[in-house]
Amino acid sequence: MSKPSFNWETIIGTNTSPLISIEERTEDEKLIIDDCQKMLLKPAVITPYYKENLSLLKRCHESCASQSKSVNHFFVADGFPKDEVRDWDVDHIILPNAHSDYGNTPRSIGALSAINKGYNVIFFLDADNWYEENHVEEALKLKQMDKSLDIVASCRKIYLPCGTLVGSEPVDYERKHIDTNCMIFFESSFFLLPFWATMTKELSVIGDRVMRQEFLRNRLKIAYTEKETVNYTSNYKNSYLKAGLKPPENAYELDLSCLKKFSEKKFLNWNRFIFKNKF
Repeated sequence: MSKPSFNWETIIGTNTSPLISIEERTEDEKLIIDDCQKMLLKPAVITPYYKENLSLLKRCHESCASQSKSVNHFFVADGFPKDEVRDWDVDHIILPNAHSDYGNTPRSIGALSAINKGYNVIFFLDADNWYEENHVEEALKLKQMDKSLDIVASCRKIYLPCGTLVGSEPVDYERKHIDTNCMIFFESSFFLLPFWATMTKELSVIGDRVMRQEFLRNRLKIAYTEKETVNYTSNYKNSYLKAGLKPPENAYELDLSCLKKFSEKKFLNWNRFIFKNKF
């Protein structure tokens, strides 16, 4: 029996193979899928928030409230709750302290709460982003066409914080990456939702890439809407350059220095539920 291993370096920069939809299913899996075909889809959107401006939270929520297919919206305050959110038609979960993991812990807690309340489709939407009104509908259409899907992925339009449209994100169409806001989880992939919190804080900077790697490792079946239904706010320097603008002083550059503190031993101890049947 080979020893489990996990190398984050294979996830950033070198792992460019597209996701593969796995058609093969065991008899047990087919029985589970048959049961799922009889179920109604009940979607929830999970939004972790920190210190974002209230106007951004409103835009985020309004895009959920105006979906062509109705959803329930969960806001998870990561240590800094806003009183106004309590008056909205949302589930408002308040965590007493911030977790400093790019929203991964509140994201996981919100998803688990939604599952407990009977929601069987989980969407994620960051507080500074917003959906097109057909985002949920397009994802559910694919699931209705193929009940064996585990994950659906959408595409993004990139905007600067000032509202300037940058354009499409090529990696979305190349299937080399799935942004967190573009991931839609169905019940057969729910076992991965706690992984947002257990992947360890050091990996949270590349959390969606790590999650995508687990889609691959667990042979999940993925479909792509190929529709830009997520509006993504980017304050990264390269987005300004793509728009032909000079990046402001507060523009971001991806800082991967925390990966130097990554502990493979801790990661494997925290995630035995994922790795136990793989080695």
